Amino acid sequence: MRAIYLTLLVFVLSVYSVTLPAQTMEVPSSVVTALNTGNSTQVSSYFNSNVEIVVGSQNDIFSSQQANAILADFFRKNHVVSFHLIHKGTKEAACFAIGMLKTSSGSYRVYVLMRKNLIQQLRIELSND
Repeated sequence: MRAIYLTLLVFVLSVYSVTLPAQTMEVPSSVVTALNTGNSTQVSSYFNSNVEIVVGSQNDIFSSQQANAILADFFRKNHVVSFHLIHKGTKEAACFAIGMLKTSSGSYRVYVLMRKNLIQQLRIELSND
C-alpha cells in the first residue's frame, strides 16, 4: 500500500514539474513597456538571432540586427501614442502577446511570439479598427 502512495506522489510531482514552466512563461513586461514607448532597442534585445518580421512591406526572416533596423525605422516614421495589451497566453513551449499600438499615423495590431525568452516573430499590421 505504501508503494502505491509513493508511486502516486512521484507521478503527481513529475507532472507538476513538467507543467510548471509553461504556466509561468509569458512575454516580459519590459517588452510591453518598450512597445508602449517605441523603444526598438529594448524590444530588439529580446530578438532571437533570426526573427520573422512583418512590418509594413517588410515580411521575411531577418537577422536580429536587420530586424532592429526595420523596427527602429517603423517607430521613427510612426510616433507611438500608446500600446494596449489585449491578450497574452502560452502554448506548448511558446508564449505570445497581442496588442493594439496607436501611433501618429494610425492603429496597428501587434503580435509577439516568444520561445525560450526570445522573440521569434513580431508582426505589426495596420488595424481595421
